[in-house]
Amino acid sequence: MDSEPWTEKMWGGRKFWGVGSEFDPWWTLNEKQKKLQQDLMEICRTKIRPHAIYCDKTYSYPRESLNAMSELGLLGLLVPKELGGLGESHRCAAMVVETLARYGCPSTAMVYTMHICATAGLLLRHHNSETIKDILRRLDKDKLVGTLSYSDPATGGHFWFPLSSKCHQLDENHVKLLKYASWTTSSGFADFYAIQTVSPGKKPGDFSDLTCFLFLKDEVRANAADWQSLGMHGNQSGPLICEGVLDVSRRIGPVGDGSRSNDETVDPFFLLASSCCWNGIALACIDLVKKHVTRKAHGDLGIRVCDYPTIQDYFGESVCDTNSVRLMAMSIAEALDMATENNSWDKHVDLDYLPRAKFLQWLWQLKFAAAKNVNTVTDTMLHAAGGSGYKTDFGLERLLRDGKAGWVMGPSNEVLRQWVGKTVLLGMDATDYWAQQVNHRAVHHEVQKMTTDQKEALVAQLLDDVQNSRRSAREAAEKNTEEEEDFENPFSTAPPQYVDKPLTLQGRECTPGLRPDTFTPMALRQRTTLGDKMEMFTFVYPEPDKHSGCLAGQYVKIRIHPEGHPVQERYFSPVSRPDQPDELEIIIRFETTGILSQHFKQLKPGDTVEVQGPCGGFEYRANTVDHLALLASGAGVTPALQLIRTVMADPEDSTQVTLLCFAETVDDILLKDELDRYQATDKRLQILYSLGETPENWDGEEGFIDSDMIQRMVAKPNGRRCKIVLCGGPTMVISTLSSLRQLKYPARDIFVYGQFGVEQVRMVYGRYVELSGHKSGCAV
Repeated sequence: MDSEPWTEKMWGGRKFWGVGSEFDPWWTLNEKQKKLQQDLMEICRTKIRPHAIYCDKTYSYPRESLNAMSELGLLGLLVPKELGGLGESHRCAAMVVETLARYGCPSTAMVYTMHICATAGLLLRHHNSETIKDILRRLDKDKLVGTLSYSDPATGGHFWFPLSSKCHQLDENHVKLLKYASWTTSSGFADFYAIQTVSPGKKPGDFSDLTCFLFLKDEVRANAADWQSLGMHGNQSGPLICEGVLDVSRRIGPVGDGSRSNDETVDPFFLLASSCCWNGIALACIDLVKKHVTRKAHGDLGIRVCDYPTIQDYFGESVCDTNSVRLMAMSIAEALDMATENNSWDKHVDLDYLPRAKFLQWLWQLKFAAAKNVNTVTDTMLHAAGGSGYKTDFGLERLLRDGKAGWVMGPSNEVLRQWVGKTVLLGMDATDYWAQQVNHRAVHHEVQKMTTDQKEALVAQLLDDVQNSRRSAREAAEKNTEEEEDFENPFSTAPPQYVDKPLTLQGRECTPGLRPDTFTPMALRQRTTLGDKMEMFTFVYPEPDKHSGCLAGQYVKIRIHPEGHPVQERYFSPVSRPDQPDELEIIIRFETTGILSQHFKQLKPGDTVEVQGPCGGFEYRANTVDHLALLASGAGVTPALQLIRTVMADPEDSTQVTLLCFAETVDDILLKDELDRYQATDKRLQILYSLGETPENWDGEEGFIDSDMIQRMVAKPNGRRCKIVLCGGPTMVISTLSSLRQLKYPARDIFVYGQFGVEQVRMVYGRYVELSGHKSGCAV
């Protein structure tokens, strides 16, 4: 301990205008860490704090601020010295994040929090990986910023199951994977991503078997430009898609190591560092308002604002509460240091060495307390500042907005307080992270509420589930293999149907222009703007008198060879009819980050791409169903557009088509004029539009597709030949499937576009439910 407990805090060449060093826990840091804090404060003063205002106003990623931190070696803060890092402790990490949020920029502090979490995940399993060691060595030298991507768009922000992820082992050295994430900090801006997916060969419906992988910047797709938020404007937090074939050297740890990684590094560092971010924001508010109330005087009374006893009470309570949480954070950080020999990574060669995981229950409490406190302190300081606090140039408004993120950031405070309460009352094993334990008490309680008829219906449903389960087990045993679904087209029960014959179209004999086993070069004829980020691309076949060779509803694969990047492939649902001669129309929503999307932005008429098809999807044939219900949202409406165009073009097709279409605004409804024209002239088509943001005089619906809309528009599940096709994002699909199940539509009549369709159906209907097939009017 120092001979002097604390020294006067300076801000440049002057005394700091906020709360002084006497209210900081100076005894928790060693001399080296104190020096590091002073250096970081100076960078905050000269570079990061001024840049924070710009980032907040313009929604800009704080890359300059992160680059400035690399000057102090802070990107490699946790990395051992032998790998070129600072080799620092949990206490030092806590100090850095709090200092950054307090004196610099909360958005940068949260970006940095996710960076050290991703770095810790790599360090846990770096010992035998030259790929990971290379990243760790270059963090500060090349200014590499990492982040985590663990969330899931289908299972919420409170906590998540990795429902929207797939991973298949292709051979000994390669894995093929796909992951959708809902909230990823630094989405599209980070240089590397530590992602979590289900493990290769995992059992259907089991989301507890996890594996982690390393993705690089050019390998992800993101829409960071969509990030509009209450606070944390610089985070660039948003959806992320990771897909492709990776060498096994990109695996972070062995297969199935994800839960250990989660409990030992990701959760402990995130809960500790994010809590320190909220503490830093609370302190920043106290600092800022202290400067105001000690300088602002009321002339009529001849006193300063700080002389009011009420204001003094506000500050006293806020400092007491904030310092209580700060000391809790430092105490837990010290415990983590003691348990890990001052944050050494050497012993983690033993996969079961998990000392940090033992402190998770304390870290849950810390995050809850810090997030709750920053919400209270920001409100209190707004009251203390009076009307001046509402001015944007005062600076408090930004801090107040940023602080509100603490409560909802997952695991949210709603989840954390229940976890803590549950473990207090029922023991440490009561927390069921991955839904593997059956709550028999709750099941019994709910059954007791049922009438005899309801119990009978439940018994029938359970017996059906048991029979399906046994049937699946028998089939798997006969095949002598685990269930293995097609990666891209999970509803397929056979290879895609190919129309390998000439068709007479517009008086011409047309032959197939695409092949299901090879790529065909197609030239761009024209681009048509459909919205701010949406365009339709019309491609032509190398020769005239061609049709696609596809059935309505099938999708194709497009391949490009971008300069300086690996070959890129992606699946698209054409909107042109499959029998439309000579051309193929594709609608693309441009992403902020994504090699293929950026390539398409640069395409000019005459440029070529390669197309292969059909590659999967729904296979529609005229008159195979009585009623075709298309439930779509956003850009997911593209396969529905092709199906509608196909039916409307065939007067001999008696299929009744219903489209339930959700979009955020009227302008977001793709090709609405064309759809309205069909509905006005053809009784076979009924359309119901629903908007998230409704204009005046809107005569459609408002909100997501729900049970009421389905009940009014879709044919009842009464044994008729009916097919329900869903195409949209994971949130929409899960919500709509829940409504369909509630209305007793059988799963065998439902086809869901996308690679997670089967898992989404099973999530709602049950693990062994009878699935739909890929053909219209056909079940598995």
